[in-house]
Amino acid sequence: MSQNEEIHEEIDHPYAKENGLEWDLEAWERVKHAPEFVRPGIRKLMVQRALKRGYKLITSEFLTDIRNESMMLVSKRVKQFGFEELSMGAFDEAKVKMKSSPRKVEVIEEITDFLDQRTEKKEDIIEKFKNYMDVAPTAGMPWTKEALAKMEKVPPFVLGMAKQTIEAQSRERGDKMVMPDIIEEVFTNIMPASAKKAMGMEVTEEDEKRDIENANKADEPTETTLEWTEEALTKVQRIPIPFIRNMAVKRIEQEVAKEQQTVVTIELFEKYRFTF
Repeated sequence: MSQNEEIHEEIDHPYAKENGLEWDLEAWERVKHAPEFVRPGIRKLMVQRALKRGYKLITSEFLTDIRNESMMLVSKRVKQFGFEELSMGAFDEAKVKMKSSPRKVEVIEEITDFLDQRTEKKEDIIEKFKNYMDVAPTAGMPWTKEALAKMEKVPPFVLGMAKQTIEAQSRERGDKMVMPDIIEEVFTNIMPASAKKAMGMEVTEEDEKRDIENANKADEPTETTLEWTEEALTKVQRIPIPFIRNMAVKRIEQEVAKEQQTVVTIELFEKYRFTF
């Protein structure tokens, strides 16, 4: 049997095959070294994330991205529980918060049991979360340290628009956290020419053309499902990029509907404007 055939057998994964995906050997080996109780979840999650992004191969680099994303989301949830660092007490609090979801409680118990069995490494594992806890927000979309570093030179007067655009594009791509590569994509292909000029970036003819197209669409009626007050609608129509504006409307209406409200007021708009 050739080495390629051995590798193929070793990383045979029906769920990936069903979806036309393959694993590279390095990524597969890394998953094999994860705790047994989380391996099925990792494999399923990786396939789902790869499909979202249109990937055909699950690489070790992509596995790292999703690992970072998952760690950041856990850190964000821990902060929402009122903890500034991951501790065993945070797991106890999580079990109380998740009591309506038996499966989630079961997973938390499996994690704590796993940590208890690794007494000598428990603190090392918890310490690894510190880097994520340092940058994890209590609300909004998490950013990696590398992504935040890329934004350091963005002028303050365009920073808000830049961050909203980047986060919206990240969500559109199916990401749960802002990665460095999405910033380059947004700056190159989506950011308005005026913003690029303000950041000292090169402005192409395509940028100018896109700005004109967006300006022509600015007066088009905004599609809404709920009723909006005139003031709230005027505010949302100021978002210059059409797909960002549409995403904002959709996300804000979802949050308003959760409150069982039927009208988007300026107060509700301001409350949820940074959730999209």
